[in-house]
Amino acid sequence: MLQQARSPQTAAPQAEPPTILLVDDDRSGLLMLEAIVGALGYRVRTAENGAEAYTEVRENPQAIDVVVTDRMMPVLDGLALTRRLKREDATKHIPVVLLTGAVDPADIADGLAAGAFYYLTKPPVEALVASVLASALEEVNRRAKLRQGLQRHQAGFRNATAMKFRLRLPEEVDPVVSLLASMQENPDSAIQSIHELVQNAVEHGVLRFGFETKAKLLRDGNWQNAIAERAGDARYSNGWVEAASVRRDDGIYVSVKDNGPGFNWKSFIQADPSRASAPSGRGIARAANGVFDKLTYDETGNQVVGVIKTTPALEW
Repeated sequence: MLQQARSPQTAAPQAEPPTILLVDDDRSGLLMLEAIVGALGYRVRTAENGAEAYTEVRENPQAIDVVVTDRMMPVLDGLALTRRLKREDATKHIPVVLLTGAVDPADIADGLAAGAFYYLTKPPVEALVASVLASALEEVNRRAKLRQGLQRHQAGFRNATAMKFRLRLPEEVDPVVSLLASMQENPDSAIQSIHELVQNAVEHGVLRFGFETKAKLLRDGNWQNAIAERAGDARYSNGWVEAASVRRDDGIYVSVKDNGPGFNWKSFIQADPSRASAPSGRGIARAANGVFDKLTYDETGNQVVGVIKTTPALEW
């Protein structure tokens, strides 16, 4: 029996492509970046300075998925724009990518401290722009998914004194992170920093991907296939990650430990200008500059402890 074709009125609506807001006072640079981002299939909006961009995002924060802004601009520069967006509840979830003309360690550190998701050097390389935007949108989707989980179980876990989990697979990271974040006073703010630590332990501690290998796979577009293949490889089945959270008088301590070979964490805990053109390698620096008041690795890099200080109770 032939099925009757659905009419256009009943067809499933097509999802709109994400919208990227590009901010730059240099018209030629803005046009070049607009061409790159548009060719990647994204919708593009533009602004010529941070003040104009800030007004547009505040008026309709749900309409912008990612902001890409120049670091140096008149009226309101990219760093000030990032700070403003990150301190408001309606806009703090929007990833901000900073464009820098020169790779200055101080600029990079300032950007991460302000809450920037990533930084790109000028002139931007199309492959790296594609990788960074894909990662930023992945974070947006992850936050939305984890936020739903938080709403279900935060009320029950916000007074928990301790949690501990053992995992090894990439698909186990998000549920564990959601539960660990639920112990925080501001779980939505803690999600990404905790995620960086747990994901790093799975990818590098369990599955043994090094920085250079991951960067090459990301550039070639083979990262997702490679991580899925290695997760199912019996040679890596004995790896494990222990992720725990403990509530103490001075704050909540998040510990992530793995049985992998360790790594040189000292070169990753701060942003390294030599990795400015790499599509990976900034997660730990972002975690250190994120919600954690203190982040400490052991000598081998197999265990990290992050401290999130709690707000002291008012005394009457």
